[in-house]
Amino acid sequence: MSRPSLLKKLNVKYPILQSPMAGVSTPEMAKAVTAGGGLGALPLAPLDFTRDDSTSFDKLDKLVASAGTNAVNLNFFCHEIELAPGQLQVENWKTLYNDGVIDTKFKNVIDTIKFSNGNVSFKEVEEDQKKLEKLIEKLKSIKPAIISFHFGIPSNNTIDELRKFSLVFGTATSLKEALHLSKNGFDGIILQGIEAGGHRGQFLDSFQPHLDEDLSTQALFHKVKQNLGNDAVYIVPAGGITTANSVKHYLDHGADAVQIGTAFLATPESATSKFYSKLLGQESTVMTALISGKPARCIRTPFIDDIVKSNRFELLELPPYGYAYDAYKKLKGELSSNGGPDIGFYLAGQNQFQISKDKLTLEIMNELTSGLS
Repeated sequence: MSRPSLLKKLNVKYPILQSPMAGVSTPEMAKAVTAGGGLGALPLAPLDFTRDDSTSFDKLDKLVASAGTNAVNLNFFCHEIELAPGQLQVENWKTLYNDGVIDTKFKNVIDTIKFSNGNVSFKEVEEDQKKLEKLIEKLKSIKPAIISFHFGIPSNNTIDELRKFSLVFGTATSLKEALHLSKNGFDGIILQGIEAGGHRGQFLDSFQPHLDEDLSTQALFHKVKQNLGNDAVYIVPAGGITTANSVKHYLDHGADAVQIGTAFLATPESATSKFYSKLLGQESTVMTALISGKPARCIRTPFIDDIVKSNRFELLELPPYGYAYDAYKKLKGELSSNGGPDIGFYLAGQNQFQISKDKLTLEIMNELTSGLS
């Protein structure tokens, strides 16, 4: 007996999943994608479920309520637990931004930045059994359509508990990672090609990014399909998919759905629509780990060029992901408040030049689903 289609499992009309896009997507975007027949997503990376108070749980309730449905993908970051940066890493970070990136009159702002972990990993919740049980009970009460993980995976016990009430998906950037997810009980795999915007979900070789094969979405998709077969797990390619033709291409070749993010960047429901609605279509993208501490594809701007040119450090000589990204965001906010330069870190996929301007998320969804039965 063959497994039910992903459409039936999710109870949606079209096999289109919105990319979670922490810092970009909003409950309004998720609501619009759902209204268009797809599955919206809510990124939970900014929420700290290790706290002793109910702040993050209250925020989660508000996010789901604003999305208007529990038929969403709730996405967690699941990177390895990081230690707070040492003094040398902090000083190197300051030097990185001071060397030709920040105007002299704003250099004192850099010294005011305090380092804290802005993206607590799901693995940190798992270290406290009571807090893990509390979070799982909350998720069980919501019963989201999908619970997904980026940068890694939780324990097998956690996966088993979550699968009792939701589909569980993980991100893979290589065949090795896809096989690992399949062997560890995941229902579905997001295949993140090198074209994709945002943070690269590499995790098995996360401390050696130079070992990344940099597979395109199409190459990764066909490689995984060939090795996993048709019925092992649900396969969802992501990266470079911004048109109805590209959606249809993957579905025609056996994808269970596609995940799309970049196509929605200029919509009014996007938290960064102000920037993307002004793009000329000639901008390029670049993959860099210097801003957040992990490789991420973003729009190449003068700031990004300056930070890359001024860098002379190995990645391990700089603060780790959660701390580096938090410090960057604090610096960006301080500079913005004091009339400083724009140091925006605008995440986008390679096909960002195909973004439609002045259109609602629902309109984009209607375009992407045209021709789909």
